Amino acid sequence: MRQLVFHGPWKLAVEETEPPPLAADEVRIAVHSVGVCGSDIHGYTGVNGRRQPGMVMGHEAVGTVADTGTDVEGIEPGARVAVDPILSCGACELCREGFDNLCERRRLYGCVPGLQGAYAETFDVKAHNAVAFDGPAPIEWGALVEPLSVGAHAAGVGAIEEGEEVLVIGGGPIGIGAALAARRRGAGRVLVSEPLQHRREVAERLGLETLDPRSAEGPRSAFPVAIECVGYSETLAAALDAVPPRGRVVFVGLAEETIDLPTTPLMVGERSISGSSAYAAEDFRETAAWVASKEDDLSPLIERRVDLDQLADVFDGYARGTLEAMKTLLQIGA
Repeated sequence: MRQLVFHGPWKLAVEETEPPPLAADEVRIAVHSVGVCGSDIHGYTGVNGRRQPGMVMGHEAVGTVADTGTDVEGIEPGARVAVDPILSCGACELCREGFDNLCERRRLYGCVPGLQGAYAETFDVKAHNAVAFDGPAPIEWGALVEPLSVGAHAAGVGAIEEGEEVLVIGGGPIGIGAALAARRRGAGRVLVSEPLQHRREVAERLGLETLDPRSAEGPRSAFPVAIECVGYSETLAAALDAVPPRGRVVFVGLAEETIDLPTTPLMVGERSISGSSAYAAEDFRETAAWVASKEDDLSPLIERRVDLDQLADVFDGYARGTLEAMKTLLQIGA
């Protein structure tokens, strides 16, 4: 089996290895497509330090079931599955109440040591993390389920109601996911604020309204809900400015570990800020069903496809800012 191994900042290598023994409660997935996530790029450059040498990254995956463990029922070889990479304990109060994304013992495939990811020909996951991807959509769209689930969860945290107007700050994959989810929830208007022209063009191809915050003054007290998908001090301030007193800001962005919080609009206007972390298992299943249904044409999001030997160059291009594709997919055997 070939896989891309992380050996420390700016070091990736394709290597051969033997697949590990398949546990009784696991399925082995023959990888079809895996997205390149910004968090993986940050790990590659050493910005966040959450990726450790020896790891195989990749957590936005879709493929077909190649084999099943002896205790697995209801999943047959050949089934198309998208991988929910969050592995929670399943026993704590949060897990029991459906907030498995907040489990204090949660881990993610491809993001922590000991849970290898999908930048490989095959990889193994617990059977309950393999979510059916059934429908007319191309199988490669299954690699979009994970990032779009993050946006879908944020829209849920925002409790967007029918007819409400929503501002999404940031037009990357997470922001696009939030905007599309807001539209599915019946928002009356969804505006995506994004300074990069290329990202605005992709959003517009998906039927979304966009704003260049560098060339137009940001909205003030105009949207009941703002979803901040960037994570800088200035973008949080813009989100707070955009909502009226008692307006709601959902905070998803994680560009900086520490940011400034403007307290006046928060206190004087009784505005609220809610954090949004990844997605619950139910969010992932619902998003997988929507993507697979082909209800919306998501093809504009996938702008580049590479094989395993080209993937290290993709990491380098994103890290150095020379690659701007909205979503690049590793594809194996496609």
